[in-house]
Amino acid sequence: MARRKTQVVEYTCDGETRERLKRTRTFGTIAMLKSGKCRVFYTLDGKRYASHAFDDKTDAERYRAELEAQRRAGTLKPPATIEAERFSEYARTWVEQHRTSKGKALAPRTKAENLRMLGHGLSYFNAYSLTAINSPLVRKWHALRCRNAGATTAGNEARVLKAILATAVRDEVLERNPVPSELTRSQTGKPHRAPTVDELSRIIDHLEGQWRVAVYVAAFAGLRAGELSALERRDISFMDDHVNVHVTKQAQYVDGTWIVKPPKSSEGVRDINLPEWLTPVFTEYLARHVGEFPKSLLFTTSRGNGYVSTATWGRVLHKAMKDAGVTASIHWHDLRHFFGSALAENGAGIKQIQAALGHSTARASLTYLETVHGLSADLADRLPVPEARHNVVPFNGKAVA
Repeated sequence: MARRKTQVVEYTCDGETRERLKRTRTFGTIAMLKSGKCRVFYTLDGKRYASHAFDDKTDAERYRAELEAQRRAGTLKPPATIEAERFSEYARTWVEQHRTSKGKALAPRTKAENLRMLGHGLSYFNAYSLTAINSPLVRKWHALRCRNAGATTAGNEARVLKAILATAVRDEVLERNPVPSELTRSQTGKPHRAPTVDELSRIIDHLEGQWRVAVYVAAFAGLRAGELSALERRDISFMDDHVNVHVTKQAQYVDGTWIVKPPKSSEGVRDINLPEWLTPVFTEYLARHVGEFPKSLLFTTSRGNGYVSTATWGRVLHKAMKDAGVTASIHWHDLRHFFGSALAENGAGIKQIQAALGHSTARASLTYLETVHGLSADLADRLPVPEARHNVVPFNGKAVA
């Protein structure tokens, strides 16, 4: 095989014609630092950049060659752009800038939860650029999270990851979203459901004071835990022999601080009428256990000076379930499902149910809620009455506790 001829150039020096090897133009230069380390300097789009320091010249030359190859391929980007497209940087920017479908910033609790995920389960991707995240990598991560944290946690984190990378697709950083849709589902194998009327009666029978009244309100007004915690005396009124609960706010514990804010949606501001048979129960409770000031909380901690946390509501319910021998998987939020299911079973229409629950749309949404949100007294009286026990007595022909 013929040996490639080395290209030479002629030049004149002191009137004498000489030859030298033709210099090959390279991208970037390598400079030796006083510490003995090397650094690569290069210019891109009129700006000069410097690499980190390398221990020896061989590593520096390898890095310089990689930069030159990227430049020839047209894929070389400035360091600031590369850093912005790293998952950790991009994801935190996404949390700060993301808006809901209605153009609102993320709620404080949602934002805090997303940041918590970025610092825990999703930190797996921090070392990767967005373009390096593909479906096999996501599946490997999801399998690890299912094994170490459970399917519910893995599914919740996968949904946030999918939302972040969907924005990267719109930003034209990615061509497609690498998160398979089936990974965003949370299948724990432990389904929970609303309690039956009999189970609810047994639970109530093993509760006293504010906890018993709180379960009544959750099960027969459908309030969320945060809405229940935020109720004040001024939110309660009496109309036509019914107790009217005016829902305008919710209390949430975020990053060590209690935040009182409007309900999840504008439709969450609503008036709920409790069944008439609960009127004496509520009247007595207000008189004996709630402060006289308009802003006095209806339900407080054991010290009587703060909001009741979601965890506390859950502990109270599960203790009463254990005492009552109720072994079904029932969570506090399932009391709200009891309310919605009872309305449906007693003839309420979809608009009435959605208005009573304060939802902005129905599941598989077809229509918005009616203009006036809330639960009428007529519908309240259709709700089932728990079985009478030693602490439930007849009242004007109706059962009350």
